[in-house]
Amino acid sequence: MKRILSAAVILLLATLTLTGCGSSSRHLESPALRAIESDNGVSYPAPTRAPVPKEVAQEQVASAGQPSAEALMETRKIIYNADMFLVVEDTEQAAQDIVDMAMSMSGYVAAMNGYRQGDRLVYDITIRIPADKFETGRAALRNMAVRVENERVSTNDVTDEYYDIDARLRTLKATEKELTQLLEETRERGGSVDDIMKIYHELVRIRSDIESLQGQLNRLDKLVAFSTIDIHLEPHILSQPIESDGWRPAEIIHNSIATLMNALTSLATLLIQFVIVVLPLILVLTLPLILVIWLIRRWQKRRSSENDKELGA
Repeated sequence: MKRILSAAVILLLATLTLTGCGSSSRHLESPALRAIESDNGVSYPAPTRAPVPKEVAQEQVASAGQPSAEALMETRKIIYNADMFLVVEDTEQAAQDIVDMAMSMSGYVAAMNGYRQGDRLVYDITIRIPADKFETGRAALRNMAVRVENERVSTNDVTDEYYDIDARLRTLKATEKELTQLLEETRERGGSVDDIMKIYHELVRIRSDIESLQGQLNRLDKLVAFSTIDIHLEPHILSQPIESDGWRPAEIIHNSIATLMNALTSLATLLIQFVIVVLPLILVLTLPLILVIWLIRRWQKRRSSENDKELGA
């Protein structure tokens, strides 16, 4: 009886192997097999699965679970910016050092403006350096300064905008490819000119949209790849030379002569205005008064003469 049962088990296993079902443990754990095992008192091990390579297992775990923080950061699109107000010993030398530093980091100077504020030479400089050297560049700039008056760092996460543009760009490119194929098929079938022109105009519109989105994507790539640092340089007050105004006789004489000439010019102007304007006005206003006084005095003399004649008579 045991031989018959053993032969039955071997035949069953061979059948399962030939039909490709032997790799599944649920077939070996069927009620019929458990009955055979209970009758024989022999347990047959379930078939083992093929070993999974370590790399594949790690990929399966990563895909099944949440992505790591490093993987997330690699996919983020972040723009880094910084503003720095530095007080340095020599602004001109510091400006040249900043230019050299940016070039040594595979960056470049986006803008530079040097100008004077009184006796001080100040600089406004904008540099762009690779994003992975952002912190290194800031540390180097701080080391150049006697004092850091102000420093501000800002970030702009454009991940959503970037991948939205990228998805729209992929869709438009796929649409362009399909329209191109449709245009070729329409031409091969001898389609009408109106149909061909409609497809052509749609292709032109989509091509324009693709170029616009590609430009936006390229701009974001550049902003993400290169960080921007705006730097304001001012000289340290202790590094500025002490200068005395001193006594300048030649300048004093020149200023004195200029003052005298201005005074004489003003006096001559007043004299001319008096002769031409004021004097005629005085004559016009006093002439009637003088005439009245003369008439009164003449009348008084005549009256006095008449009185003297009456007294003599």
